[in-house]
Amino acid sequence: MPAPLLQLAEPKQNMEELQAQLEAELSECTEAKSPGRNQVRNFMMTNGIWHIVELDYLARKKFEEYLFDKYSEISRKRYLLDFDRVKQHAIKRQMQLIVNGRYQDPPYENTIFYLPYYPNPKVLERFQKAKKKEELAWHFEICAPEIMKRQIFQVLCVTVKSSQDNRRLSDRLSELRKFYAFCCEESIEDIERMEYEQIQKYRENRKSIWSTYIIDHCRKILFLESKEIHWHANIWYMERFHLQPERLNPAAPVRRISFLEVTHKGNRELLQQYVRYGLGVTNLALGMLRDETLHVRKFLADITQPEDKNICVITSGEMETYLKKLQEEKIRATSYNAKIMAILHFFNFLLARRYVEHIPFDVDLYLKKEVRVHHDRSVETETAIEILGKLSSFPEEIRLMYLHLWALGLRISEVCALRGDAYYIQGQDTWIKVYQTKMHTYKRMPIPTALYKLMKVYLKKYNIGAESYVFQNTHGGAYCSGTLQKKLKKCCEENDIAAGTYHFESHGYRHTIATNYYDNGVSVQGVRDYLGHVYEEMTLQYIDYMPKKVEKAGEDYFHQHGSLATGLKGSEQKNG
Repeated sequence: MPAPLLQLAEPKQNMEELQAQLEAELSECTEAKSPGRNQVRNFMMTNGIWHIVELDYLARKKFEEYLFDKYSEISRKRYLLDFDRVKQHAIKRQMQLIVNGRYQDPPYENTIFYLPYYPNPKVLERFQKAKKKEELAWHFEICAPEIMKRQIFQVLCVTVKSSQDNRRLSDRLSELRKFYAFCCEESIEDIERMEYEQIQKYRENRKSIWSTYIIDHCRKILFLESKEIHWHANIWYMERFHLQPERLNPAAPVRRISFLEVTHKGNRELLQQYVRYGLGVTNLALGMLRDETLHVRKFLADITQPEDKNICVITSGEMETYLKKLQEEKIRATSYNAKIMAILHFFNFLLARRYVEHIPFDVDLYLKKEVRVHHDRSVETETAIEILGKLSSFPEEIRLMYLHLWALGLRISEVCALRGDAYYIQGQDTWIKVYQTKMHTYKRMPIPTALYKLMKVYLKKYNIGAESYVFQNTHGGAYCSGTLQKKLKKCCEENDIAAGTYHFESHGYRHTIATNYYDNGVSVQGVRDYLGHVYEEMTLQYIDYMPKKVEKAGEDYFHQHGSLATGLKGSEQKNG
């Protein structure tokens, strides 16, 4: 055959092969009906698309235009549905891209990302019946900061995979779309570095409960899902750090630490370095580190400095002015000293890192003398008896947690963090093992047999294992102490305890236990050991004995001498 004829025959042969290949691919797609497959085939051949995997959202829009003048609206919708089924069939064929039993997220591209084409069968199913298909197209081809677009894409992928409820997923995606539009309009470079003013602007524009949620939702995903820790982020989420259990209080967990309030970027970076040091090098309890961070953050937020300077160049005079102003604030000496010591610890860190050459203030000149004020917080016997009489109306778990407070005088956080193996018998006695979050150690104490039996029934009833929390939140974690406090207050109010005058405070029961033991002859040292205190000075704050001792001494004196005047005259005559 002449060469020119060979050159003409080869394209024809290739075209036939491509058509045959396309027919074979479409014939395997039994999810789409034959009329729909035929329409898709004709469209693909017309536009030179020879593999169904090449179909995308832009092709779908073009297919919609291809149908517009030929068919009714009902037929167009039916054929578009078949187009989607063909594309989804191609996606399922590609789902061999599984690593370690998990479907891989689609790669980010500067194009339109269409959710019904997400490469995960569970996600695909969620969007098959969606009515407003145009809202499922995410435009990443638009001109906007690249980092921010990639962040939105990452949040989008995590959201569609993790949301279980379709209605909630719809709300989240709707708010995420609005937030994405805002970020594009404001040219937000990095969501994790958004400033407070930008966040407030979005919230004021939206005025929706979802507006606050979506920003935190995005930041949390970006921080937790990153390959390396984003130390530059303005908010850190603590679950990323996997700290030792003894540094955590499961009943009152610290979920995040914010640096947003420090608007001076140089000082914010120094504070972030300080907290990073506290997390990684020190063994401070996370709650204590959080509290110190709040004090330093307030200090840095109050100091006014130009951006070209930072806290390292603050003078002794400027520190004196600030600390004198702090002295004038009407706060307890204990709280004031905590602020001063937190600032000192921060400057000690700067000194160790050689950011400063000396501490710009003498801490001894500013610390206040702490005079401990004794507060009588013991619960009146009549009130406790009334609560016990109405305890059956409390929810079961609230009822049992109250008994631990009333009978044992435990801290509320200790009750919330009890484990299934806390209760045991030794000899003839029943005991409880309690982890003291403040002391980082366990203590063991005897408990009433009735409480032991009640708890054994409860543990068996709800199949609570030895390592599981006895009282759990909705996620199986420790019950939140703040939630328990609120619920007990509500129960007392609803039951009109003490004619509505009683306001529940969990620490009152520790005072009651301590005072009762002391009044019945237990030494201060014995009460100290029972409560789990290190120093007797702290124990003395829990024993409400002073008013009673003074009153009793007065009664004894007047019983013997009749009156103060008589006693004084008798004393004068004796001396005379």
